[in-house]
Amino acid sequence: MTGNSQVRRLLVVNPNTSKAMTHVITASVNNTLQAYGGIVEATTVHVDHGVESVEGSFDEVVSAYWTLEKVVPLLPSYDGVLVACFSNHVAVKALREYTSKPVMHIMEAAILQSLPLGAHFSIITDSGHWCPLLEEGVQSVLGSLERCASVRSAEMTALDTVTLSQDQVVEKLASAGRQAIDQDGAEVLILGCAGLAHTRERMVTLLGVPIIDAVAAGVNTMIGPMITQLTTSPVGMYTPLPPRPEEVNVPNPGIMTAYQADPKNQ
Repeated sequence: MTGNSQVRRLLVVNPNTSKAMTHVITASVNNTLQAYGGIVEATTVHVDHGVESVEGSFDEVVSAYWTLEKVVPLLPSYDGVLVACFSNHVAVKALREYTSKPVMHIMEAAILQSLPLGAHFSIITDSGHWCPLLEEGVQSVLGSLERCASVRSAEMTALDTVTLSQDQVVEKLASAGRQAIDQDGAEVLILGCAGLAHTRERMVTLLGVPIIDAVAAGVNTMIGPMITQLTTSPVGMYTPLPPRPEEVNVPNPGIMTAYQADPKNQ
């Protein structure tokens, strides 16, 4: 870390155990931060237990528990948290109750970044199982599906995005993206998985429309609140988690710490 007192530290969390996906996320984070001249530094981590890829709601709940366990002990050293899962990940709301530091998931950031770039966006996700879940997520983020032209599947799993050859991945993405543009009226495409970050440049060349890497969008969106020291509101939805150690019995120290400590001092 540099000696500049204005440098902010961002914790980027891959909420699955895949080291290959963490590598892709890290590369996108580092490339994005180069444009900011050192005002923000980032550390990328993955959870130590849980699932290797988040393929639906059950996996998301499992990954959320281990995300909290990973993040809570690390929070004192960071100024904000980005959860690098393209979903309306429940760990984000939970962390907003635990800390006043800004917390966001990459789906929210990517949607917000798309809005000034075109009237309608489409999300290109990996598996078809995610399509209704992401439509629900868009509704949660925007309160409406009006700006979302479609959610299309590239017929992969999340792990396929980092285990198949890049040519195979791009071919599947480009096919789904072309359908979104030609048939659904999409003007902007969002890559709907953190493991797709490395495909953005080739997708732009192939399809000729703005393509959003959700990881980079997350970093860009988090920088503003971090450097201006904005905090999460302590009233309403994200009312701070009260200390209740006598009511909680789990074997993991990070979760226990969340219930025993004053969350706004973390």
